[in-house]
Amino acid sequence: MVKAIKVFNSISVFLFSVILLLVYAYLPIMVDLNVEGLQDLHKQTFFYYAFGSFVLVNVLIRLGVTLGSRGLDENLSAWIRAILFIINFYFASMVGFIGVINNTGHINPDSYAYLNYLGPLFLVIWLLGLIFFIFKKR
Repeated sequence: MVKAIKVFNSISVFLFSVILLLVYAYLPIMVDLNVEGLQDLHKQTFFYYAFGSFVLVNVLIRLGVTLGSRGLDENLSAWIRAILFIINFYFASMVGFIGVINNTGHINPDSYAYLNYLGPLFLVIWLLGLIFFIFKKR
């Protein structure tokens, strides 16, 4: 199971990279994030912020998971390592949604509103599974 999680984590990094590059290619010069009080960002600034935060979060989570899952059951350890896949998937869906919001001439953003809810939904499912694994072990 650990090998499968590592493959999924690699796929999620690749997925995020592809989505970020596609969104960057199709973004207008100034990116509107639709947040009150936040000015528009230049698309290069958005790219570097997105990439930097992705790398920072991945490094911190990978360190925390590696150090925190030592000495645990193999299945529980694999389940804890799956949080990286979920976080990466959420990053990819949010970057994709920001790309959709900024291309309203070509894409209808209302059709992609579900992207906002996929990450938290997967996180809740992951958390329920973690609780199940912890209580199943006892």
